[in-house]
Amino acid sequence: MEEQKNKGFLNIPKHVWIQLTILGIGYVIYAANRLSFGVGLKAMAKQLHLALFQVGILSTIFTLGQALIDIPAGYLADKLGRKKMLLVAMAGIGVTTIVVTTAVSFYDAAFWRFTFGVFEGMWNIVMYSVAGSIVVASRGMLNGLMMSFYSVGSYVGPAYYGWTLEQFPGNWMIGLWTMGGVALLYTLVLQFGLNARETDKSKDIKTMHFMEAMREVGTNRGVWLGVAVHVLNIVPYWGFAAMGPYLMMTYKGFSAALAGQFFGIVYGIGGVTAVLLGYFSDRYGRKAVILVMTVVNVICAYLIFHVIPSSSIELLYIVGGLLGIGLHSNYVMGYTVGQDAVEPRQVGLATGLIGACIYFCSFFSGPAMGYMTEKFGHMAALDTLVTGFEVALLVLAIFMKESKRV
Repeated sequence: MEEQKNKGFLNIPKHVWIQLTILGIGYVIYAANRLSFGVGLKAMAKQLHLALFQVGILSTIFTLGQALIDIPAGYLADKLGRKKMLLVAMAGIGVTTIVVTTAVSFYDAAFWRFTFGVFEGMWNIVMYSVAGSIVVASRGMLNGLMMSFYSVGSYVGPAYYGWTLEQFPGNWMIGLWTMGGVALLYTLVLQFGLNARETDKSKDIKTMHFMEAMREVGTNRGVWLGVAVHVLNIVPYWGFAAMGPYLMMTYKGFSAALAGQFFGIVYGIGGVTAVLLGYFSDRYGRKAVILVMTVVNVICAYLIFHVIPSSSIELLYIVGGLLGIGLHSNYVMGYTVGQDAVEPRQVGLATGLIGACIYFCSFFSGPAMGYMTEKFGHMAALDTLVTGFEVALLVLAIFMKESKRV
């Protein structure tokens, strides 16, 4: 009887919903700090006299830091405690967001963005480890719920940062100071709000050595299917997120505020539905969701790049939002497919392995976008690294086996 009283929405206990909400708000702050940086790249490039290739590197170098930390973060989170890792991660996100504004050269900025990636990689992997194991039967939906929170930050952050650039032309530091400060303050909320008994559900991995755990997870085909789904989606995701604002402002005449609004919709509002699509994946399977949303991505990318004129702002917003829905849905499905393949004690490490692979690949999407734009034009770069990779994911989705366990 007591157990029934404690049940909340969708039969998930109320105290679990509280923990998920605290994590989700942290993901809002994370996303705002993460996605906003690209909106300020044009002003930064002008001040620091950066070449286009350097702009491309700065746009995604944080993902290299994330790639290097993801496997250790996934293992250590299960070994030492997820709450501890989340606290360190949020504090690091705040500090590095603020300190990057002191950069006086490309190398300064690159170092601090790389370091930012280390801390945001910790948060990303540990948070999805919690969401993917706290209620296993609702894994797809809860992973999607986190992405919905992320989407709020992905809209608010770029929109706010674009507004500050409009208010203080050329000053790319003010918005970052504010968002970094908010991240530091939220570390206190995490300290007193998170309950380690809920976040650290899996204890079995504490009995496993690192190499033993890596061998079990690293030879699991289902984990590598998750990697493949994720890689083919993450390159378009970050190629467009990182260099897209710069390309739109440079070649389509977008203002900083307009670029912030458009990419806020693509990477913000577009991901709000991830919780619903995650719920569908729990009921009807991961494959069906990946297939449908990848078709949406291919069509929307073609329309944005080749059909819709830059003057049709409202239509760009609508189609951009649909593209964002597909990109975020497949992002969630990549982690979920890999988590489906392992036992609860291995969810953290599996999530870390997937994250390491995808963010190593996504690091190259920014420089590749910059290089292809210089050599072949921005349209060829977008067609290859966005539309082309989504077509490859569609082929994989057609032939993949369903990963969801009954």
